[in-house]
Amino acid sequence: MTCTDTHTVVAGSDIGLLGPLRVEILPDGRRARLLQAFRVHVGERVIEAPQGFETDFASVPRVFWRIVPPWGRYSPAAVIHDYLYFTGHVPRAEADAVFLTLMERLGVPAWKRSVMYRAVRMFGKAAWDARRRHDKATASR
Repeated sequence: MTCTDTHTVVAGSDIGLLGPLRVEILPDGRRARLLQAFRVHVGERVIEAPQGFETDFASVPRVFWRIVPPWGRYSPAAVIHDYLYFTGHVPRAEADAVFLTLMERLGVPAWKRSVMYRAVRMFGKAAWDARRRHDKATASR
């Protein structure tokens, strides 16, 4: 079964987004696949999540979805954050700082930015470490 529901979530070069975020919602209804590369400009660099990259947007436990659902104004920041955690191209603290910066540019309210940033700082280490272990195990094969 394939889902052909596609969406352009957001676009805006004036805030550092270098094209629209276009995704296909996957059959599980929780994850999405990028239909085209998604690029953002942060500081002196461009970060690009490639076409085909899969994200769950904001990894928020279901019990908190009424306050912070997985999708929202912060979705582009969450996609880039997921990509940085997946690849490990930058240190974890830097990936989290990029997430915070992008949420601010996207106009996410300060209270929500703060909650989401603190959550990734407190609870993101497990996901980061799991991915690094996976990378290490794959490299040793």
